[in-house]
Amino acid sequence: MTDAPSPTSVARPGPRGRRRAAIALALLAAAAALAALPTCSPRPAQRHVIVVLVDTLRRDALGCYGNADGVTPNLDALAAEGVRFEQAISTSGWTLPAVASLLTGTWPTIHGGMGKGTAVFPIREGLPTAAEWFLERGYRTCAITNATFVSPYLGFDRGFQLFDHRDAYNIIIRRADETIDAALDFLREHRADPCFVFVHIFDPHLDYDPPEDYRTRFTRGRELPAAPLSMEACRALQSPAGPPPAPADIAYVRGVYHGEVAFVDAQIGRLADELRRLGLYDAAAVVVTSDHGEEFWDHGGFEHGHTLYDELVHIPLIMKLPAGAPRPAAPVGAQVRIIDVLPTLFDLLGWPAPESFAGVSLLPWLRGERGDDLIAFCESTMYGSDKLAWRDGAHKYIHDLDPEAEVKYELYNWREDPGETVNLFDRDPHLAHRYHQELARFYEDLKKQAARLPPTRLRDLSPQQIESLRSLGYVR
Repeated sequence: MTDAPSPTSVARPGPRGRRRAAIALALLAAAAALAALPTCSPRPAQRHVIVVLVDTLRRDALGCYGNADGVTPNLDALAAEGVRFEQAISTSGWTLPAVASLLTGTWPTIHGGMGKGTAVFPIREGLPTAAEWFLERGYRTCAITNATFVSPYLGFDRGFQLFDHRDAYNIIIRRADETIDAALDFLREHRADPCFVFVHIFDPHLDYDPPEDYRTRFTRGRELPAAPLSMEACRALQSPAGPPPAPADIAYVRGVYHGEVAFVDAQIGRLADELRRLGLYDAAAVVVTSDHGEEFWDHGGFEHGHTLYDELVHIPLIMKLPAGAPRPAAPVGAQVRIIDVLPTLFDLLGWPAPESFAGVSLLPWLRGERGDDLIAFCESTMYGSDKLAWRDGAHKYIHDLDPEAEVKYELYNWREDPGETVNLFDRDPHLAHRYHQELARFYEDLKKQAARLPPTRLRDLSPQQIESLRSLGYVR
């Protein structure tokens, strides 16, 4: 057995041992130098982006926008946790141009998705869509849609790896619970990958047919005429050439409609709960908005697609952004547009928006760096005469393009007159002229831009699609 060296004895390495020691010391020094460098931030959690568009959702149906009947507790909670925009404006009062504007970030004249009745134009070829932008950047993309006006036939499927579409027929629709189920199935399957999911919920659209538990929840005990309420049933409450229905009848129709909205709210709450259970909620961006509202005889008419008054184009917009994103202490009061939604989400992810997107990121408003009102432009009616609207932070100007229109020009101070009841056009000619000129210059410039783009071709809908529109009251 070899004796161990004494504490004072030191074993000296030979030449090879010295080289090994020098290498080891160099490696240790390199490791120490690396340790002294600033550490890289860990890779952020994958940010799922979920945009829920509730068709025909009036802003004032939500509690967070003033409804005192408790219709939308889940959306109210989402708004309290996230950001509520008080003055969000759509580009139109019906689905095709409005949803196309959301997904292309630009005006109907540019994206081309408009029409009359059953003769409609698809989204212009070559114009980038939000789904294509997400797909090019490594996101999985999915859309769940429920009406002819957001169908593949009109170009809405571009960029979506999964486009789960169904046409709606009167009361034969895929309800919000099934729609949310389909979205959740996709999110569960791809929970480890970043996803962009567009969810189109159709329930609040005519016919008003809430599930049994919701049918009379907001009708103050009234049950007749019983749901489902068709367009014919609602119009039967007034005489053909007479005034709007009695206030009690209007309140009843709105109460049945609110039953539809309450059911949708419950399903959006279920979506949020499942995102939490899957561990996706905190890092996700969840946006809830609408394409347009609904007129309940506010200006003597009913339904949508025929005017550009605020009951149709002033929409709800709620954003629950990922943890760490800027969040103002109060709702955003500045005027914003539906075309600004996707540029905001792109900016959140550190991406530029496509050059064709006319919308802007709203993050500067959330950070308190800006508070100005963005100009809103509205156009396109599905039936009746074509109209244009120009809305700034105080006034709204509406121009009817029909030379024979009974009321061709309208000007409202929407801050003082939110119901748009007092036409100021003849009372303040100087102001009216200014707005008319601003709108005319903007619209002429849009038409010049559109003329330089590839043409979009008229689409004649199939017999099945026409039957869907007829059942929904669109074929006049």
